[in-house]
Amino acid sequence: MHQFIFEPYVNQVHQNPLDIINVSNESKYSQLDNLDQMAGICRFPAKAHIASVNALALDSIDSRYMLSGGGDSSIKLWDLQSREDSQWSDNDELGEEYKPEFIIPAKTVHKFGITHLKWWPDNGMWLSSSYDYSLKVFNSDTMEVVHSFNLESRVLNFDFDPNGSNSLVACCLDGGVGGIKLVDLRTLADSHTLGGGGKAKGGFGYSLSCAWSPTNSNLIVSGGQDGYCIGWDIRSSNGPLFTMDYNLTTSNYRNTNRQLLFYEDTPRAHNGGVNSILFNDVGTELVTLGTDERIRVWDLTTSSKPLNKSINFGPLVRNKSVQYVQMCLSPTLETEMQYLFFPSDNGELLIYKIHDGKLVARLSRRGPNLRTSRVHAIAYSGKNSLRYYGGCHDGSISVWGYAEDMEAEKKKPVSFDNGVDFEEGNELGDGHENESILDQIHDEMTEGGR
Repeated sequence: MHQFIFEPYVNQVHQNPLDIINVSNESKYSQLDNLDQMAGICRFPAKAHIASVNALALDSIDSRYMLSGGGDSSIKLWDLQSREDSQWSDNDELGEEYKPEFIIPAKTVHKFGITHLKWWPDNGMWLSSSYDYSLKVFNSDTMEVVHSFNLESRVLNFDFDPNGSNSLVACCLDGGVGGIKLVDLRTLADSHTLGGGGKAKGGFGYSLSCAWSPTNSNLIVSGGQDGYCIGWDIRSSNGPLFTMDYNLTTSNYRNTNRQLLFYEDTPRAHNGGVNSILFNDVGTELVTLGTDERIRVWDLTTSSKPLNKSINFGPLVRNKSVQYVQMCLSPTLETEMQYLFFPSDNGELLIYKIHDGKLVARLSRRGPNLRTSRVHAIAYSGKNSLRYYGGCHDGSISVWGYAEDMEAEKKKPVSFDNGVDFEEGNELGDGHENESILDQIHDEMTEGGR
């Protein structure tokens, strides 16, 4: 399996070597906060959508345009560069407010709530799914629907190859035959179904989440409502590539022939529905979230099945949602280690170290009646911004990040009298900075040592 996953990724370089990379560490991530009520920070309207914000999607090329989908079936396009944060503000006025660049009104394109949104890798089009049984494809230039797939079941989630190497879209269905249905954007036809037919016919029931491997265009991992997490090779119709077993860990990986319990028919990744799946940037690890209120990290570099790394994320994980939860991982190239952003059921945003499960930050929204409003989706602003956006249950879009103006305030020179008399013409106004008392002591000690 190691060769299957990583062979297509060898010698691929996605980062320009001339780009300057700022690496953020745990100290900076532990200081993240809610910026909705912070002076000078651009914010979204108090009611971005009438109903809950179920999905967010930011374009991967410019990190400029963000889509938001509401439970009222409306979709809005936001230009994140249309407003700028104002630093060094002398008053406590809030920053400018974003205005939607384009609005698809409720009940016009989709009839029921939006479940997922995602840009195609080249930003030429974007896709949306809904509870109205449809998957729709939009032209990014005209913002009009160019094709609609009627899948005859609620589409809870979908995904496609992040590198755009094929035209297939994997859709998670919670009705009909269940499983993962593949549709082809090139032929506009249903390709085939993975794991469909229900458990009575050898399938795996309804699917809640899926993720396409960033390193192999033929690998999909799906999560079902019964706790199954299955790896699929889209080229094969001979069953799954692997099934994930939470009892198969890195400490007992040699026990590949574990005897199933009497009530088990297939190994499970969770003791509840799997409603979120994430690959890391290089495809070496997989993160799954279950309604059993467990977050699990899986090692995909093994020769056979993925192994549960047995990382404990503590007792604060709250997840009983029956819909897809959009978690987020910090970019590998921008952090010393990856951090997981998990929106908890109690309204908190929890930030964990992905390699050991340590809780780095426990964030809450500011304002009355906002602490208990759950965040359904998290999206990263990109390009070393250290800023994240959250789609909330009350219809708002919250801003989370690091207050750079506060850091800059700390770095501003502090004027004080260090006891040195300056001659006329050699003051701060002539371009010579005031010498600090520590520099003066250092110079005196250096001269004395000579």
